[in-house]
Amino acid sequence: MSLDTVLLDLDGVLYVGDTPIPGAVQAVQTLQERGYRLAGVTNTSTRSRAQVHAKLGALGFSLPRSHLFTPAALAVANIGARKAALFIHPHLAEDFQTVTRDDADPEVVVMGDVGGQGYSGATLQQIFTQVMGGAQLIALHKNRYWLTEQGLHIDLGAFVAAIEYATGRQAVVLGKPATPFFTEVLAALNTTPERALMVGDDLEADVGGAQGAGLRGALVQTGKFRPEVLARSPIVPSAVLSSIRDLPGWLERLSREKAPG
Repeated sequence: MSLDTVLLDLDGVLYVGDTPIPGAVQAVQTLQERGYRLAGVTNTSTRSRAQVHAKLGALGFSLPRSHLFTPAALAVANIGARKAALFIHPHLAEDFQTVTRDDADPEVVVMGDVGGQGYSGATLQQIFTQVMGGAQLIALHKNRYWLTEQGLHIDLGAFVAAIEYATGRQAVVLGKPATPFFTEVLAALNTTPERALMVGDDLEADVGGAQGAGLRGALVQTGKFRPEVLARSPIVPSAVLSSIRDLPGWLERLSREKAPG
C-alpha cells in the first residue's frame, strides 16, 4: 500500500529554536505539491496549539491548524469531568480551559513542561503527595531530553520517572510514543497506519512509537539525533536521512520501487 500521509515532528526536524532546518521549508512545500497529506505531530507542552501554528507560519511553514497535534487535547479528553491539578507551562493554559482545576484534592495530576529549569523539589513533593493520595498521574510526554539553541536540555521524562519510582505507580503517557496518540492522529486524518510515515529526530518517541502503532518511521540526523543512540538501539528505522531536505527524494525512490512493472 502506498504512502499518502507524512507525520512530521517539529522541533529538531523542521526547526531548532527559532531557526528553520536548512531546506525544511522547501521540503514541506515539495511534499504538499506532490499531494501528500502532512501533519505536525509534537510532544511540545510549552506552547498552545495556536502558538505552535503561529510559530510555524512565522518560520515559513504552511500547515493548517487542524493538522497540528499535541498531547493536550488527548489529556483534556482523558481527564473528562474529573478534578485535576495541572503542572503545565502558562502558555498551555488555553488548551486546558475546560478542565476543572483543584490543587487541594485532585483526582488527576497532569505533568507537562513547566519551563525554566524544570520541576523544583517542592513541586515534586507536592505531586508525590497527591499521587500517593490516590490521584492518577498523567504525563503529556516522557521525553528524555531535547535540543535547544543552547544545547541539550533535560526533558519532562526525568521528572515523571522520579514520581513513578517514588510512588510505585506508572503514569499514563499521552504523547509520543503512546499508541493511542498515533491512533487519534490517523483517525483525524482519515488514514491508516499502512499509508502513513512518521519523521522525527527521536528514535524512541518518534520512530519506535510510530512502528509500535503500525506506521513506518524515518529518522533524521538533525535536532537531538545521536549516532550512539541509534547504534545501540534495537529500533530499526525505515530510513535514516541526513535531514528532512532528503525526504522528498527518498519518498520518490520508494514510490518508484513499489510501482508495478
